[in-house]
Amino acid sequence: MQDSADKEENTTVNFSTTIEGNLEANEHLIVNGTIQGNVDIKTSDLFLNPSGRLEGDVHAQNVRIQGYMRGDIKATGKVEITREANFSGKINSKWISLEKADFFDTYVDLGQKILEIETKKKPKGKRLAS
Repeated sequence: MQDSADKEENTTVNFSTTIEGNLEANEHLIVNGTIQGNVDIKTSDLFLNPSGRLEGDVHAQNVRIQGYMRGDIKATGKVEITREANFSGKINSKWISLEKADFFDTYVDLGQKILEIETKKKPKGKRLAS
């Protein structure tokens, strides 16, 4: 997915930027900052980078989550959740790719297959001697 963002028009929400409200675009969206609102880019891709935060629903062609997101995703293509992600919400997509994430709590609708998935990172602590 990143190759398509490198070759086409993009909108970038930079590290120090916060957007409060809904966002619509006709190009790829790269989020390094914060969005508090829904994102509607039906024919383009969303890239939520590790520093990015999104609290709202997303409607896009393809979605890659590497940062923090609370909200639902509707994608006409593929959704990727990477190991850096902290995600909670519903996913409706044709394809999904999951890496073991620090936190992942979702309901996935892949058309005719519906999955409920929850992973939570175990707290780090001392091992108890037996």
